[in-house]
Amino acid sequence: MSLNFKNNFGTSLGKKKIDVKELYKKKYSLKLFNKTLTKTGPRKLFYAENNLTSLDLAHSAYRNFTRKNIKFNKSKVYNLIFVTETNNYKFPGNSFLFASKIKLKSDTNLYDLNSGCTGFVDALDLANQLKGNSLIVCAETYSKHIKEFNRSTSSLFSDGASVFYFNKKNVQVLKTFKSFRKDSFNDLCTKESELFMDGKKVFEFVNFEVINLLTSIIKKNKKIKIIFNHQASLTVENLIKNKLRQFNLIIPSNIKKIGNTVSSSIPHLIIDYLKNNKIKKNSEILLCGFGVGLSVKASILKIKK
Repeated sequence: MSLNFKNNFGTSLGKKKIDVKELYKKKYSLKLFNKTLTKTGPRKLFYAENNLTSLDLAHSAYRNFTRKNIKFNKSKVYNLIFVTETNNYKFPGNSFLFASKIKLKSDTNLYDLNSGCTGFVDALDLANQLKGNSLIVCAETYSKHIKEFNRSTSSLFSDGASVFYFNKKNVQVLKTFKSFRKDSFNDLCTKESELFMDGKKVFEFVNFEVINLLTSIIKKNKKIKIIFNHQASLTVENLIKNKLRQFNLIIPSNIKKIGNTVSSSIPHLIIDYLKNNKIKKNSEILLCGFGVGLSVKASILKIKK
């Protein structure tokens, strides 16, 4: 079965809408909210309900995918790659739970990736190297790790999930680039189950490693006209656009609309873009994820159908 690029995706968000302004009114002030909003971006965040998990969000995204593709044949899925940092159990990984939930055949190859914001690109890279077609699932419930209001995280992260059917007839990963900063793992992590982020360190990483990598790729690959970046924050989005403005690229953004959905942010961004735009056959697009590690990974994806 062959699906076109747009229909290869399914996405979902947490159903609990969080008003960031109300959070600030309770904890700080409206003046500080307005100042923060120019840096973070979203006014509304989406949290999974208390009794729902990353697996539930993933299943919702899968249902949205299959509604669009009623003839989708699960027997053609050779590999399942599940990306999450918020597994239902410490072990096994969510791939085993998800494969059972949607009734994949028992000889499906199952992979679990704990990758954070590079997760979707990591999974694409892996799927491209594996035999056969792959179902890539990204799902996070960061809200479960925000116990008290924290200015660096409470106004930024949403719970979300995505499903992408990596059909080699439709798409091809041409090349992948990656880098990580040594001894930076404490800059974005969970400590005693509480989410911690050093915003200054993350921004610095983007300003140097991420920008340098993107610039190098674009200079050597003139066919690239569109970049889909991980939606980290409004500050980061503006930085990337300003640094790359000389190349006259299309750089979509939806951080204001749904917040940072971690590993599923690039699929959510692509779906939003394709609602009103098209990507032509044989186009080459650049996908870039960055964050936990600190790390960055980028892939050139050719759209074949």
